[in-house]
Amino acid sequence: MKGGDFERDISKFLSKWIQGTVKPYLFWRMPASGGLATIHEENVGLSGDIRSISPKSEWFTNIYSIECKNGYKKTSFWQHFKGIKGFNLELFWRQCIGDAKKADKQPMLIYRKKGNKELVGLDHYWTGLDLPSIRLIFKKEKGLPPLVFYNMKEFFNIVTPEEMKRKNV
Repeated sequence: MKGGDFERDISKFLSKWIQGTVKPYLFWRMPASGGLATIHEENVGLSGDIRSISPKSEWFTNIYSIECKNGYKKTSFWQHFKGIKGFNLELFWRQCIGDAKKADKQPMLIYRKKGNKELVGLDHYWTGLDLPSIRLIFKKEKGLPPLVFYNMKEFFNIVTPEEMKRKNV
């Protein structure tokens, strides 16, 4: 599955999470795979790979800049411990953090390695969840906050839109 297909699938998933059905779509992929946000001269709140296309979902993309990455079969969590230059998860997180800061939003990285389930990555633990997580801590000189991954479907199955709104008010 290519990046555009993955972004559309994530858009449909998030639409269903908010309203219980996929249609009408509440989210869709950003034009030019997020490129529109990077070339736009004024900060109009555009960031990441997913945008809201309905007033029902604007609250979510007003809070989060969502970066989607799919594939990258050579990417491994073990690279983090080996200090490999060009560690994809670090590069993805750096991009996600940068886009989020420019738009004054929180970062959200949705990642799937081929053959595995989708993970949602945030810069903090979501307290009170009884879910396994993977927390990557970067060296201070990297200047990156922690990256905490959860199984995406399990996370959004437990965390409701109302809880997410309350937490981020």
